Amino acid sequence: MQFSTFGDKFTGASGVLTLMDDLGAALAAGAGKVIMLGGGNPARIPAMEAVLRRRMLDMLEDEGSFARMVGDYSPPGGNGAFLTALANLLRRTYGWAIGPEHIALTNGSQTSFFYLFNLFAGAHADGGDRRILLPLAPEYIGYADAGLSEDHFVAYRPEITLLGDRLFKYHIDFGALEVGPDIGAICVSRPTNPTGNVLTDAEVRHLSRLAREHDIPLIVDNAYGAPFPSILYADVQPEWDEHTILCMSLSKLGMPGPRTGIVIAAPPIARAVAALNAVISLAPTSTGAALALDMVESGEVIRLSQEVIRPFY
Repeated sequence: MQFSTFGDKFTGASGVLTLMDDLGAALAAGAGKVIMLGGGNPARIPAMEAVLRRRMLDMLEDEGSFARMVGDYSPPGGNGAFLTALANLLRRTYGWAIGPEHIALTNGSQTSFFYLFNLFAGAHADGGDRRILLPLAPEYIGYADAGLSEDHFVAYRPEITLLGDRLFKYHIDFGALEVGPDIGAICVSRPTNPTGNVLTDAEVRHLSRLAREHDIPLIVDNAYGAPFPSILYADVQPEWDEHTILCMSLSKLGMPGPRTGIVIAAPPIARAVAALNAVISLAPTSTGAALALDMVESGEVIRLSQEVIRPFY
């Protein structure tokens, strides 16, 4: 039996496979309480678990809510009530011109990035090959293996500012950065996993301007950012326009198990993500959206992020 080149690529050794194997082995081998400090695994915060447990009990007692969560497929773009609630939250909080048609859910952020990296990079119908530009390295290890082509990414070394007392800050070296015709999208994480570096508002605006000038998207991995889970210790604001793809997650709210990624983008991109969901997995999971719906509708998710999650870390 012989695998295809796709099979060889995605079943071979990879950083993210090693990472997740290690997490699973540690949980399986641990006696008593295991404190998982690696791989972006969120801490188990008792106050957040109490909120989620109450919400789950409410759903279990409501026959309709429980039946919808476990007995029905979500639409390919995700739970419609959750999409509307999140769009309303973002519009109220930041004034963004955004509706549910701008949002799609996926089965986790890793799935979101696999979709996006291969929507915008690789072989194109015009005969060209395009790549994902990572303007600042080091970056998240999980990106490296998410491209279908071998030469899927190009990355740049950062400028480093020494701050004293063994501290330093990464900055994008815009003097060296080149956005050529072979670039299909720009991608950054903010905050950056694993360094914790936070791009400044000025750096994000500069990248956004470059993306608009070259008519490519700027993908921002906001898994740790605002408005939730808000594991941020710098005075920065999230940025979004229709050239920006903002990727969020419910994992760092304390729900890594339900695998819920969130893609906020121009409607054609949100529809493309929904189409990929349908082909690859029929629909995204509904459990995370159902658990988070009330707190997103009410805006309580912002208070919990700022008053419970951020102080814990």
